[in-house]
Amino acid sequence: MYQANPLVGVGLHAVGALSAASCYTPQKKTVRWAWEVYWISQATVAWLILPIVGALVIVPDYFGVLAECPHDVMLKTFALGFVYGTGGLAFGLAIQYIGFSLTYSLAIGISATLGTIVPLFWTPNEGFVYRLNVLFESVSGVLVLAGIVSAVIGIFVCGYAGVLRDRNKAEMTDTATNFRVGLPLAIVAGILSAVFNFALLAGTPLAEAAAEQGAPEVLSWNAIYPFSHGGCWLINLFWCTFLIRKNGSGGQFLRLPGEGGRGLGFYYLMAMLSGAFWYFQFFFYGMGHLNLGEEFGFTSWAIHMSLLILFSNLYGFVFKEWEGASTMPKKVLHLGMLMIVGATLLITYGNYLGEEQTVPR
Repeated sequence: MYQANPLVGVGLHAVGALSAASCYTPQKKTVRWAWEVYWISQATVAWLILPIVGALVIVPDYFGVLAECPHDVMLKTFALGFVYGTGGLAFGLAIQYIGFSLTYSLAIGISATLGTIVPLFWTPNEGFVYRLNVLFESVSGVLVLAGIVSAVIGIFVCGYAGVLRDRNKAEMTDTATNFRVGLPLAIVAGILSAVFNFALLAGTPLAEAAAEQGAPEVLSWNAIYPFSHGGCWLINLFWCTFLIRKNGSGGQFLRLPGEGGRGLGFYYLMAMLSGAFWYFQFFFYGMGHLNLGEEFGFTSWAIHMSLLILFSNLYGFVFKEWEGASTMPKKVLHLGMLMIVGATLLITYGNYLGEEQTVPR
């Protein structure tokens, strides 16, 4: 049985979250591409090519593993990934109506909450369960619960800081209409984004079969990704194909519009880099999850989402997105980031105590 190490687990989650926060930075260099051309290019790398290559390289006789694993496991994992991809599209639409900061805080906050708490009551493989007692029966559980609550509050505080920063920007011509459409979209995005955690949980038998086949246990979750990511890729392919036909942007795959600037090869390089960043967030997520241990492994989603928000806001400072903001939004942001750091420490220490109690002496 794999010997978990929560300190290592949180460190690996931090690497994955940093990779996730980095995945959209290459898009800043692809301004001549239509959004749908860039999106499906990076999505094909992130959700189709790299997951398949990773599984084939890491898992010995991967097709043999698939043949032995129940087909409903693969189907559930793929279907839940498809639902998650729908949430991603709702997220992108919500940004257009209510802006990045409010969308991010609502969607990520809801996703972190549901993706962490619901597995204590229901999982795609076991159905209805009851594990809520683990949060109250020990000191470690209480620390983990306090960390989860602090993390979610910290996420919303960071989002509120962004709203304060953007309040005076004239980005929306019809605020009432935009909020009436944008807020439901952000809520839907948060709910459906949490589904990706259930896609990974549904694929756990694939990871177990891969480990039995000889794959390193710490890397065994790579057996899941062709299905969880593949479902996400398929819905995005449908949507981007629709936009490409609607906007007549398909020619941009072969020739950039306009003159001057970087060439087409550079744009594909940026798409590949963006896709690689997205893929590696869950490459490290799987390793981090296994290192958190069995009792409190469900906290992986909260840790990942919290650190994603933390690193995304740090990138905001690097790219000078907070330049010109008044003192109050910055103070609120610093408070939210401090809460996330404190929450991560609480969850880490709670996991550490829980693992110490379960390890045989």
